[in-house]
Amino acid sequence: MTAGESNLRHGGRLLYPERGPSRHAERLAAAVPVEPARLYLVASPGLWYGVETLLSRIDPASALICVEADPGLAALSRAALPPALASEPRLVFLEGTAPEACLAAATSLGAFRRTRLVRLSGGAAFAEAEYLRLSAALDAAFISEWKNRASLLVMGRLWTRNIFRNLARLDEIDPREPPALAGPVIVCGAGPSLESALPLIAELRGKLSVVAVDTALGTLLGAGILPDLLVCLEAQAWNLRDFLPLEGRPCPLLADLSSHPSTFRAFSGPIHVGIVGITEGAFLRRLAGAFPAFLSGPPLGSVGVHAVHTVRALAGPSAQGPLFATGLDFSFPPGKTHARGTPALLALQFEAGRLAPALRLFDTSFRPAATRTASGERSDPVLAGYAALLADELRLPGPALLDLRGGGLPVGARRLGLGEARELIEAAGSDNLRGRAGSRPGEGGRGAQAAAPGAGREFLGKEVDRLCDIEAMLKGRASPGQGGLAASVEGADYLLWSMPDRGRLGQGPQDLLNRILVETEYWIARLEELLRP
Repeated sequence: MTAGESNLRHGGRLLYPERGPSRHAERLAAAVPVEPARLYLVASPGLWYGVETLLSRIDPASALICVEADPGLAALSRAALPPALASEPRLVFLEGTAPEACLAAATSLGAFRRTRLVRLSGGAAFAEAEYLRLSAALDAAFISEWKNRASLLVMGRLWTRNIFRNLARLDEIDPREPPALAGPVIVCGAGPSLESALPLIAELRGKLSVVAVDTALGTLLGAGILPDLLVCLEAQAWNLRDFLPLEGRPCPLLADLSSHPSTFRAFSGPIHVGIVGITEGAFLRRLAGAFPAFLSGPPLGSVGVHAVHTVRALAGPSAQGPLFATGLDFSFPPGKTHARGTPALLALQFEAGRLAPALRLFDTSFRPAATRTASGERSDPVLAGYAALLADELRLPGPALLDLRGGGLPVGARRLGLGEARELIEAAGSDNLRGRAGSRPGEGGRGAQAAAPGAGREFLGKEVDRLCDIEAMLKGRASPGQGGLAASVEGADYLLWSMPDRGRLGQGPQDLLNRILVETEYWIARLEELLRP
């Protein structure tokens, strides 16, 4: 007790001042800036002084997570938790600083824009670094979530339309089970560093599997290298020019189900289909459940990062050979954003003339968002974000990545010279190459079918029935099923992808329901059109 109030001593120090311990915490709580849709992370709540004051000040869309890293202090805080706070729906108390548990708690509390770290007791100082890391991890998750929402607002309808159109002609696409990858594999992005690796890839082509992003195809074909697998994620038709150098030659393709339908028509080789988790929701879970042979994966933004993730998933934890990467630079020298032979670089070179040679190459390099890296190259926040995503991917269990780029933004992979890479590839030999599922271009095998005949149209037929049920509920012709109208709409959550206020669904506002009805009728009409013979 100090000044007639309870106090805590830990690690040889008091966690609150001797005079007026509660008043000190109340003053701190009253000084915390109040902002909309914030998650307030209260580090080491101790005796909970000031927490009720903070809770009374924040807006209704905000919430508190109180975290204690020290097990001893956590037990004391648990025992001292006031009943009013224990039953507060906008407050969660966590023992430990595991980001996964904290993110799950935040998701249960609502949708937040940012995190604010709050220290109301001296206990926060004992694990300051842990609380800062936790706050940064939550902020990164919230920023990613809001970026995903923004992407859905712009691209949601297009992604949905592509998925439905591709399902309608799934028998024509004739998807095959994922290819097997073993032995030495190199993932080729379209960055400038790809050029330096071309002689090595061409020399050891018979001992090396080549997995390339779509934009790198022209560069590889210009060096006489036909990839073993081409990876594509593009929902728009812009990437079709990437495929022109193929000139009808067969090449195995892995494309997401949300890719533009013309992507699948541009290929004559084996086609493998993926389902990227564009967002969390029932629709994509149902889709993955209906087509388990399609490759599922997280949303990684960059096709290069997605290619690395795919190769690591296909190779598995017992990969039989090294995994290399080149061309995934996420930076570029001034005047050259891509490797030679890529459509982006060719387009700028074609615009050059005798009086203005390649000036736009430098305009692109020095665009306002571009900044100088430590190595003297250029990058921007989007590319830096992709590099961070690749670094996160490489921290997950799976084969290690060997970096042959010779530069670029760091991604946490061991850098390796081309000479060292040659020694590793030759030591691995050629008997470990894949060869299952028709993965070698030009060979006859195509692999087993990944979907039963008619499965795509069957899925769409059931989707029409689902939407008709939702339409009947919205028009008052049918009673809401189990879980209510909101649960039925969430079951087809692509209806909400283009709506910025989708979080209001639980409140059932009429203006939102009216827009959902319009969206439901739109998709019923589109699906019925796709299902016509």
